[in-house]
Amino acid sequence: MRTSMPSSLTTRCLLAFPLVLGAVGAASVGSATTLPGKGPATSECYVVLQATGTKAASAPNKLVCQDGDPTCDQDGDCHNGSCTFKVQACPNQAGLAPCTPGSLTSLTAKAKGVPLPAPPSLSGSQCGGTLDVLVSLKGKKKNKPGKTKVVLVATAASGKPKKDRDTDTLVCTPFPAGQTCPLRGPVTTTTLPTNVVCEPLVRDGQGIPGTYLLLSVKGPYLCQQSAQQNRFGPCNCSGGESVCADPAHCGPGQETCVQTPFAVADGQALAFPPGSIKTVFSVAAEDPAPSCSHTACVTCGNPDTPCPGIPGCQVQGNPAGCIRTTCCDTPGFALPTFKVNILGGVCSRLDMYSCGFGVVNTSNPQVGDNEITKFGDSSDPGPDCQYGTADDPPKKPCVVTGVGSDIKGKIVRTVGNQAFDANGIQYRLAIPALSTTWMDSQSPPGQCLDGSTFDSEELLVTQLILNAEFTTAGATAGFTDMNGDHCALAGSGFTRNADPGPYTLGSPPAAPQPYDGSSGSVAVAAGIALSGHGPLYDIGFTAVLPDAPITRLPTQSCTCIPVAGCPE
Repeated sequence: MRTSMPSSLTTRCLLAFPLVLGAVGAASVGSATTLPGKGPATSECYVVLQATGTKAASAPNKLVCQDGDPTCDQDGDCHNGSCTFKVQACPNQAGLAPCTPGSLTSLTAKAKGVPLPAPPSLSGSQCGGTLDVLVSLKGKKKNKPGKTKVVLVATAASGKPKKDRDTDTLVCTPFPAGQTCPLRGPVTTTTLPTNVVCEPLVRDGQGIPGTYLLLSVKGPYLCQQSAQQNRFGPCNCSGGESVCADPAHCGPGQETCVQTPFAVADGQALAFPPGSIKTVFSVAAEDPAPSCSHTACVTCGNPDTPCPGIPGCQVQGNPAGCIRTTCCDTPGFALPTFKVNILGGVCSRLDMYSCGFGVVNTSNPQVGDNEITKFGDSSDPGPDCQYGTADDPPKKPCVVTGVGSDIKGKIVRTVGNQAFDANGIQYRLAIPALSTTWMDSQSPPGQCLDGSTFDSEELLVTQLILNAEFTTAGATAGFTDMNGDHCALAGSGFTRNADPGPYTLGSPPAAPQPYDGSSGSVAVAAGIALSGHGPLYDIGFTAVLPDAPITRLPTQSCTCIPVAGCPE
């Protein structure tokens, strides 16, 4: 499966499993080495890999780093059984005669199956953003070299040969046992402005720590992800359904022009009533300038309480086949039951099942970097959540009765794009939610009455885990083959027909709140969900959430300790 490179740049696995790609800063640490690969000399300048490490004498396309070497190992420790290489793809590089740089028509680059960040242009020579690639040592005692491959493929607009394919190898070697770890110098980052101040979330003179409310409001009509044109751009539905379906707006198709707030899963638009979504978060302490990136907590209370909205899942023996039956008893994120316009009309609801977490950045000028990217593979990586290790289970067929039939897989999360966000109050909040959709027998056919619950004897249509991370900076999500089995998903994908994406919601519609609170914000989310059963199986979703200006609530205590898990 050939996947285009995404636009987001730095990567880390949600909840910090020590086995995937990690978050990076805005600039390299240590020295970078260029690996031109081993292809024909006349095409070597099409794309090269730049990475931290020492080029091996035995091969020009092999880079070696010792665990803990501060010039190349980015994970900040030695004797930890791994090296973290910082890598980036660099197109059209001069100085590699007899190859002549030009313009590319396509470029793909992957490390461990995860796409490297794309360069700004395929006609220039500027490198893409950096990606941290973790390479683990081998052996029971982690005392043997480990390696992983990075594959780059570039196609030129002109010249011979047309295509350059490089396979570079990153090698991690052990740090000698019993020796003291080397001292590490300071990590270099993008130069920050000297005049940064931390603006308050609410201009009431009470400072930054406290508890706050985000309340959804009615927003503009947008073309949703199933639109054939103007995707996530403005459209006009003021004239009724016939106008909404006008191809002049979003292209052919019904329900492609939808009023925000909405979510789209499996290409199906879920329109939420304005004012129905409430997010309460707390900031315990101010993060001082220049970063002003204040840690936020979305309360949960007791996560082991039976979900009051789905009593049908608490029936002994679980005849409905629910994947989860417990939720937060004091959730900071609330969305009442709403109607979904499928199967003639069904009910759906979202329930928090764990605490939420994130940051609110109030720096002025803005120095935060809060875009979120998630790429996932439906194949089971085994208990260690890492492909290519001894605990990987046998590969399943790439069909809904194979890889699509369980909720195991791997999702890699990325934060930032190595550019400062737009000025204003930016935030990103991760909300772990349980989505339940059912045929409600107590509502009239085709309707979903307010307060409806999923009860015993009612039909459960689907239930799945949605780890939605709302951000005002922008979001991207897609499926990609990470383990080389030529299978990224089995199911509906983003718009049915196993659509892998990726889909990006940029700015607009994403928008921060102005510093003065004169208007609200627009948060967006994108992600994937592995439901493990029909009718959806593996799906992708997006969401757009306009909110009123942040308001202050009486201060509440909130503690969130994220629990590591897989796939995300």
